[in-house]
Amino acid sequence: MDSIWHKTDREGVMSDGRDAGRRRGAAARWTGARRACVLSILMTLVFVGAAARGGENGPSDGISGTDTPGESAPPVASEAPTDEPQRQTIHVDANDRVTMHVAGIPLSDALRMLSEPTKRNIIMADGAGGTVTASMYDATFEEALSAMLLSNSLGYRVDGDFIFVYPLGELAKMADAQRKIATRVFRLAYLNVTAAQDLIKPLLSNAGKVAVTPASSIGLGGENGIGDTEGNALATEDTLVVTDYVEKLDEVEALLRELDERPKQVLIEATVLRAALNEDNALGIDFTTVGGIDFGTLSSTSPAVQSITTGATPPGLLGDTTFTVRSNLNGAMPGGGFTFGILKDQIGVFIRALEQITDTSILANPKILALNKQVGQVIVGQRDGYFVTTVTETSMVQTVEFLETGTILTFRPFIGNDGYVRMEVHPKDSSGGVNDRDLPFETTTEVTTNVMVRDGHTILIGGLFREVSTATRGQTPMLGNIPVIGAMFRRTRDVTVREEVIILLTVHIIKGKPDERAGSALKEDVERFRVGTRRGLQWLGRERLGQAHYRWALEHMGRGDLEKSLWDVEMALHNSPRHMHAIKLKEELLGRRSWESESRSVYTYVMDRIAEENGIEEPHFGRPAPPFDIPEDINGPTGVEE
Repeated sequence: MDSIWHKTDREGVMSDGRDAGRRRGAAARWTGARRACVLSILMTLVFVGAAARGGENGPSDGISGTDTPGESAPPVASEAPTDEPQRQTIHVDANDRVTMHVAGIPLSDALRMLSEPTKRNIIMADGAGGTVTASMYDATFEEALSAMLLSNSLGYRVDGDFIFVYPLGELAKMADAQRKIATRVFRLAYLNVTAAQDLIKPLLSNAGKVAVTPASSIGLGGENGIGDTEGNALATEDTLVVTDYVEKLDEVEALLRELDERPKQVLIEATVLRAALNEDNALGIDFTTVGGIDFGTLSSTSPAVQSITTGATPPGLLGDTTFTVRSNLNGAMPGGGFTFGILKDQIGVFIRALEQITDTSILANPKILALNKQVGQVIVGQRDGYFVTTVTETSMVQTVEFLETGTILTFRPFIGNDGYVRMEVHPKDSSGGVNDRDLPFETTTEVTTNVMVRDGHTILIGGLFREVSTATRGQTPMLGNIPVIGAMFRRTRDVTVREEVIILLTVHIIKGKPDERAGSALKEDVERFRVGTRRGLQWLGRERLGQAHYRWALEHMGRGDLEKSLWDVEMALHNSPRHMHAIKLKEELLGRRSWESESRSVYTYVMDRIAEENGIEEPHFGRPAPPFDIPEDINGPTGVEE
């Protein structure tokens, strides 16, 4: 019974489950039917609303029975917002101007809608996809296509009548594959290769490479002079060899054209004025009194009664009472000036007065031309050598160093484009030498500064005024303090030293032709100076006579008197055989060159071989060449001696 019950119970449960499934299926079908009905009603309302809007915007299409031709339907108030989808439209006019209003459509659909009215062949590659949401008005086909693709990280390329759409990465790879790599040589006139290489590197692609010529040696020689320079260094201009894509090479060429320009130059003129004024006033009175003995007994001497020098006291007078009073104030006085002296028996009085003024002025005016940012230095002075000894535990080494004194100007200009020049400048004016112990000493006036100077103007970069006054007093104790009379027992010396140093700097930026003309004019002035110096020599000198005859030869030739011209040329060469212009004038007058045969066989052999290899038939310097023309009446040697 239990088993039957369980079976019946299980069957009832299964029966109940089947009934529940049937009920759920019926409910689902009822729900679907309701949704379909509601959707149908909504679609009908949408269609009716569209027809109503069409009636508002134009003639009635017959769907709405309330509309009549020529009348507008009244607006229909919407009680609740509808979920009407946005219209997807792309309109292309006759001029291929595109008006587009799309939202969230696939890119492939948008491209199809764009290609159909324009009759363009658009092909999308693998991996090219996306969606488009756009509103465009009156755009060209290319603008619309680029905008839709760019928003999806895509691009296109045109091949004939086909437009291929690719991801931007693929397009870049394709462009790199089609780009041509070339090598170009850039020769630099002013810019050095090291700076140029650093400047063009940002322009190069990953495939770009740069090779440069070796840098030139710095300076004009090493410690041992000019012999330390490189003997096998590259002698051409600085050169860059760049390998990259052609468009990159064009960018490098444009950049180097802008940078490789002629650098600016400046002319620096420094004026160093050093003035020293020394005033020396001295007055001294010297008394010498010998009691009990006169100066003659002491074998005294006096240079023109300017002072007195006494000898030793004779032994025979040592028993007598003698005494000496001596102020000796003149001994500290400088020599020269006014001197007054009296000598009589045992008394000597000397008065010395001096007022001395020394005015010294030193003016240095060096000038030098230098490039922008390059160090320039001019030295007008002397170098004094001295030994420097270096002692170590095992050896002692002596070297020679030099002390440079005189006027030295060291500077570095930085030329701007606004007419100003920044100057690092160090003018120096010094004097000195080496003393007896081989030690250098120097008295210098120098300034180190960094200033801005306007082109063509002068500024004061150093000014110093110094005055040193020294007052010296010497007197006989007690007696020198007596009023009025005490002046006879005193000496005074007042020394005043005034020093004034002024350093002026004038900077001028070289501006091409005007300054070149000024340089040529200065060259002519130097030539005039040389000629004036030559004419200052005595007229009877051989060189002066040669110059005079050469000038007279030119004057005769100008008048057409060639015989006198030739005679003066001969006289010019007689006095000055190496007068080059006279030699050329003689060759022009005679129509031939003067020559002397070479007695050096090796030299002649080498020159003949060079002439033969180069196809030169005429010998050097107008010498005659074989075969020689021998007169018929001259018989050659017979080989038999008479």
